[in-house]
Amino acid sequence: MKIRNPWPKRIRSSFKTRNGEVLKLRLMRPDDGPKLEAFFYKLSPQTRWRRFHAYAENISPEEVHRRAQEMANVDNRTFQGAVVAVKGEGDEEEIVGVVRLARPPGQPDSPEAEAAIVVRDDYQGQGVGSELLRQLVPLARRMKVRTILAVFQPDNEEAIRLFRNLGLPYTMTVTHGVSKMRQEVPDF
Repeated sequence: MKIRNPWPKRIRSSFKTRNGEVLKLRLMRPDDGPKLEAFFYKLSPQTRWRRFHAYAENISPEEVHRRAQEMANVDNRTFQGAVVAVKGEGDEEEIVGVVRLARPPGQPDSPEAEAAIVVRDDYQGQGVGSELLRQLVPLARRMKVRTILAVFQPDNEEAIRLFRNLGLPYTMTVTHGVSKMRQEVPDF
């Protein structure tokens, strides 16, 4: 009997949510800035807090625009990479979830990169976060990342569970009100 590898060798092109909707998966592109901006405005205050570790309710539209453009500008090879889950086609395409990896500034060869994930509230509980995290492994390999670092608020049990369920060997520490999980990327 052949055992299914839970970590694909390359990023899948689509998957089906628990409610049967088919979403596309792809690497983020620099022209995704406007889609990221629209995505941000569809996140609840609680989801923004969990993702950014700060309240993000009084950010000016100019700052949201600037940060969305900056976050979309990934190379998917060296410093930063991201996989997006999208619904729709062409001009109607909307981002419903993002997982990203970022090396420390100025360290393009660092074996460690920090991971972050966020899923739009209306898509939470549909398997989007789990599928995006499975795509994190081929992205890490593509970027030659050996260790994935995830930083959480200690009470963010949902995110901690998602990362644990990825099935990678990990260590976890809690210091100064922050939980840090380091996961080792398999070689195969």
